[in-house]
Amino acid sequence: MNTGKKKILFFTPYATRTGSEMMLLYILKKIDRSRFDIGIVSFANGELLNEFPEDIPVFIAPKNFNVLQKISFHVGMNPTLRYLRKLAKEFKADFWYVNTTMIPETIVVAKEFSIKVITHFHEMPLTYHYLSGADFRSIIDYSHLLIGCSQATCEGIERAGGKNVGLLYSFIDHTLVKKNEKRTMELRASLGIPEDAFVWVLSGMTSERKGFDLLPDIADELDDPRAHLIWVGGRIDDGLVYYTEQRCRNSTSATKIHLPGKQKEDYYNYLNMANGFLLTSRQDPFPLVMIEAALLGKPIVSFPSGGVSEFVREGMGVVTNDLSVQQMVKAMRLIMSGGIPTDSSKSIEVASRFNVENGYNEWIKLIDKDG
Repeated sequence: MNTGKKKILFFTPYATRTGSEMMLLYILKKIDRSRFDIGIVSFANGELLNEFPEDIPVFIAPKNFNVLQKISFHVGMNPTLRYLRKLAKEFKADFWYVNTTMIPETIVVAKEFSIKVITHFHEMPLTYHYLSGADFRSIIDYSHLLIGCSQATCEGIERAGGKNVGLLYSFIDHTLVKKNEKRTMELRASLGIPEDAFVWVLSGMTSERKGFDLLPDIADELDDPRAHLIWVGGRIDDGLVYYTEQRCRNSTSATKIHLPGKQKEDYYNYLNMANGFLLTSRQDPFPLVMIEAALLGKPIVSFPSGGVSEFVREGMGVVTNDLSVQQMVKAMRLIMSGGIPTDSSKSIEVASRFNVENGYNEWIKLIDKDG
């Protein structure tokens, strides 16, 4: 075990409330200051920076350039690299902890200064196309330790040639998962949902990866007047989302679709409205929302999109064999009819394991071994 005090510089892309960045927040709130000196680099001045402990130094690296930085970039001087080089000299870290694959500039500069890097993968192969081949190879080859947030993620890293790969399942702060039954019923009534209806809730950005475009297909296939589908999440402004929204609005299915958009204050009350939770992602490393849904005792029906297959046990719901709307709807019908028994206490028990205390302890084991 390493006993010397380590100096770590953490990197995060946006400092927003994405699952990966919330996990980083939980780690840094618990990190032992007698063992670690730390700093945070964000590539945007996000709201989450206000929630990190005040004594942690924060550095904002330029990513969206101003006019002068754009000119500098076009004459061959990259402002991001220049800032990171300056930081490498001034904040002499034992290693850099990069909490995503989406900021490959960190690897460029770390290599120049021979700084060790730990890269934490919260991404699966469909997301790799945002990187150039050279950048992705550098991440895989240069990182001292590659952490995956599920076995599925780790397998992807290893298939890409990763050598030193560690598993750290994503986790949540259970104290934040609070429901208000009265408010839940008010929201249900505001959407015109009868008391005897069966509500399926979905959550996430309205992206192709999350399977938002499959929502009207599921409604059409289910075609059940007792069923309501509610998608809670931030809206991406693109043509596929517009097309899907139009299909939802013009649907002739007996199954009703609701698109309340992004929720903050009422997020868990919307989730609590569910009789069941749907996960339509084409790929999802280890979605935190499935932990939240299970902690609320909701049965889950999901495509085999990644980490969900490692999470859902017997009595917690169904993971389909394939990415098939027909298979998903068949499973939904079985849950709705009681043809597949589910046990909310089992869901709560499994979800309770993925908490901050356990997650932080597993993180420390990886850092002590390879940090």
